Order: sequence, then C-alpha cells, then structure tokens
Amino acid sequence: MKILQIHNQYFFKGGEDIVVDNEKKILIKNKHKVIQLIRKNNLEIKSFIQKIKIGFNVIYSNQSKKIIFQKLQEIKPDVVHIHNIFPLWTYSVVDVCNDLKIPVILTIHNYRLICAKGTFYRNNNICEKCFKGSLYNSIFNSCYQNSLIKTIPVALMIKKYNKGLYLINKIHKFIVLTSFAKKKLLEANFPKNKIIIKPNFINKIKVTNGLKKKSSFLYASRLSEEKGLLDLIYAHKKFQFDLTICGDGPLRDVLSSNKQIKYLGFLNKKKLYKKLNETKFLLFPSKWYEGFPMIILEAFAHNVLVIASNLGSVSSIIKHKYNGLLFEPSNTEDLIKQIKWALSNEKKCNEIRVKAKKILAKKYGEKNNYKKLLSIYENSIKKNKNNKLFN
Repeated sequence: MKILQIHNQYFFKGGEDIVVDNEKKILIKNKHKVIQLIRKNNLEIKSFIQKIKIGFNVIYSNQSKKIIFQKLQEIKPDVVHIHNIFPLWTYSVVDVCNDLKIPVILTIHNYRLICAKGTFYRNNNICEKCFKGSLYNSIFNSCYQNSLIKTIPVALMIKKYNKGLYLINKIHKFIVLTSFAKKKLLEANFPKNKIIIKPNFINKIKVTNGLKKKSSFLYASRLSEEKGLLDLIYAHKKFQFDLTICGDGPLRDVLSSNKQIKYLGFLNKKKLYKKLNETKFLLFPSKWYEGFPMIILEAFAHNVLVIASNLGSVSSIIKHKYNGLLFEPSNTEDLIKQIKWALSNEKKCNEIRVKAKKILAKKYGEKNNYKKLLSIYENSIKKNKNNKLFN
C-alpha cells in the first residue's frame, strides 16, 4: 500500500510531529510505502510579507492545491492521511484529493476545526463560546495569538467549513485520539460512523533496568501558560520539592531566571529518555483539552508515575490512583496534595507504575495500533475504488 502523509509543522516541534513519524515507521516496517509532504512554519513564515500572504491564504490556498495536484500525479497514492493543514496547506488539499477520487483520512490532533485558538482555552480558563455560539466571540477576544488581525482569517476559515461539518462528505474517516475528543465531535454534530478512536502509540523503548531512581519530579512539555507551567512554578514556590523542567516555548525566560528549579532546555529523545530513567514522577499540569500527550506514554514506559490535571483527554488516559494520579486543574493546593501523597506512599506508587506499564502494553502498543490504522486505510480504499489516477 502506498500512503501519502500531509503535515504542517509549527514553530515549536511537538507531539503531533512525533505521531506522524511513528506512524511512518510502523507502516514502513510492515512493508508499506510512505511518502511525506511536510511544510514547516519556521521555513515559510519568516518575513512580514510572508506572514501577510499566509493570512490571506489561510482560508483556502491555490498554491497548496497546485503543489498537491502535482505530487498526487507523481506519487499515485492509495490513500492520503492528513495530520495538520494549518496554516500553510489549508483544506484546499482535500478538494484536490476529492477531485482525483483518492480517499482522505484526517487525524484531529487539536480543536482548530471548531476553535480559533485550537485549544478551547482563553484567559486562563476553558472557553467554548465559539463552539457553542458565534465565531464572532473569537474575533472580539482576539483569540488567535492575541491579535485581532490574525484572528479574523482563522475565524473565517472555521466559518467557511462550518466548524468541520462541510468536510464530512469529503473525508472518509476522522481519527480522534480519545473518547473525550470523540464526545466533542459528536457535540459538534459530526456523524458517529465517521469518527474512529485510534490513540497514539509508542514504539518499544529501551529502559535501563536496575538504575536507582531519585524521588524527583520532571516537567517535559511545551513551556506555555496553557500547559499549566505557571501553576507548577507557583506550587513549587509554596512547597519545595526536587523539580526539573525541560522543553521550549514562550515562557522560557521565566525559567532561566528561576534559581530554585533545574531547567535543562529542550532535550532530544535520547537525553529525555535518560532523564525519565532517573526520575520517579512526571508532572503534567495542563489546563486545556489536550489531544493525546506522548510524554504520558513515554513516562509509562519508563516506570515513571504521572501526576496530571483531571481534564479532557487526559482523564480518558489516566484513572486516579490506578495508573496515575489526578488533581483538579488550576488548583495548586490539590497539585501539592498529590505530590505529598506520592512522596509518602512509595509502595502504592510502585503498584500504580506496574499497572500503567501493563495498560501501555495492552492499549498503546505498536502492533494493535498498526492493525487499527491498516483497517482504516483498507476500509476507505474499498469504498473508493474509482480512483482516476489508476483508470
């Protein structure tokens, strides 16, 4: 089978990029041919002129249509799998695939189809005003990058596609990562038969056995406000514990001036896994409806107990005191309470780590995920036999 992956990388690489690479690896491993078309914001959005151009084209890009049309003629894929189209590709690429009768799969990693900010998060709180009401709320509040000018085209894009409903007949299947994400799409009136839950997965990770772990805590995520980083820093100020933070993002400067917290900057996978091997606890205080944080699975694999906010998709992955610990989002007192519990209940924490590892193998392993992905592809191809490129 020949699969074309379409993806748009943001300025800061994240979990979506890891998922794209992981899926490519397992498909190639199982003798499929995978071609990637990846555009990168840091390469194409440098100058002021480029930013203006992207703003005009974010609703619909004829340039992207030309690129995709040419590539589809060359590649002749059996199926196209889109992971992210914003802001460079746009949904114009779906029309090209439809014109050539090539089945399209879309993985929904965030909520950009419904929310201008893509996170259901504004002013330090969950916000669903556009989802449940008018998109003018996003313009009024300058939701996208705190800019009225930048928000207008994004809101118009969402309006054009009617919060995703316009794409229902153009896309064969929408892949969501958790039951929570499926619930949100159903609330947005997506048909149930179009939505498939296929969680992220993790490749086999070599764990150093017998290494003495420290009773230390690690934060390894984007350095941004919606990730709960400021809450974590505040909690650490109130209750001192051994905390290491790694990652990159807009709040980097806040950490560089904090002498009480060890800040390691961005770590590649090898260094991150080494750090996970050394630590006992991962803190994940996110305050928005996450997609499916890969770091949680990586923590499971390294026998690291996850302490996370009880919110959105994370609640679909972690059950309190079963395969992790949960605390009330934005509640630093509850966060501190769970940290103290973890430090005082070593035996129970070890039991939780064992259960998390078992769940990882059962639900988030490579083999089951590949079977699920292949089934989605085969089903879509079967229903889409009249491909012009082969006739």
